[in-house]
Amino acid sequence: MKIVIIGAGAMGSLFGGTLASVADVCLYDVNQTHVDAINRNGLLMSRGAEKNYVKVRATTKPEEIGEADAVIFFTKYTFMEQAAKDALCCIGPKTVAVTLQNGLGCMDIMKKYLREEQIYYGLTAYTSDMKGPGHIELTTNENVGTYFWALNGSVSPEAKQLETVMREAGFHVEITREVDERIWKKLMVNCSENTLCGILRMRVGQLIHTPESYEILKQVVGEVCSVARAKGIEISDEAGLAYVMEISRAVEGHLPSMALDIQKGRKTEIACLNEAVIAEGRRLGVATPALEMTAQMVRAIEKNYSVLAF
Repeated sequence: MKIVIIGAGAMGSLFGGTLASVADVCLYDVNQTHVDAINRNGLLMSRGAEKNYVKVRATTKPEEIGEADAVIFFTKYTFMEQAAKDALCCIGPKTVAVTLQNGLGCMDIMKKYLREEQIYYGLTAYTSDMKGPGHIELTTNENVGTYFWALNGSVSPEAKQLETVMREAGFHVEITREVDERIWKKLMVNCSENTLCGILRMRVGQLIHTPESYEILKQVVGEVCSVARAKGIEISDEAGLAYVMEISRAVEGHLPSMALDIQKGRKTEIACLNEAVIAEGRRLGVATPALEMTAQMVRAIEKNYSVLAF
């Protein structure tokens, strides 16, 4: 099966490198230095002292890839519009296009360029950190999952084949109708962990073990649960918090992507996370003061990257 990964950052490289053992994989990314390192040395996938170099093709030129059986998007939301356009040359009539990206909104962008029957949306709980060009560090255990579903509700044979190949590579993966609930559960993680780790400059373990930051996390998670319930997704505050803590304990050493974006002075994904949930809350009449406060803090940081005191 020919699989193209659009966006070969920490997560795209994790999936592409893992799938390379069972499929014909090509990584597409605009980072020439990263692409060159992968093509020169292989993709280094490390976990602690364990190091594994994976041979996988990478390119900055999507037009050189050719038509794929499946395209998986891992681009950040801020670059998704261009990524969707770039991917068109890899997508044929039967190509499966899957978004496993953070937050809300990427699927809406895909709908502008692709037929509905080609689009699959979902999430993954795997985590990974970029350590340098051509090098990622795996930061999650192997018991977490990846889930996706067909936008039109009809699963194609090509999508079932992708599910099989991903399982052969070692992923815990499932095509399931329950993906919307899982997406909102992941939003609880991303809206709390990603944002607060970025604002407070903490890793996940520090965030959940510091009483003051844990209290803020609880407030944010509770508000995401309230919006989810207003949408008809029944998740209690207690169940939502339990899920966030389960995931957090599995990745205590992880530095979320938003924290890295803030550290490096880059535009964050706050628009598809906290701000997207705030917008849903306003539409449904649900107050979200903690989400609004954290979103405003991230925006304030973004607007002052060049003059921050430290």
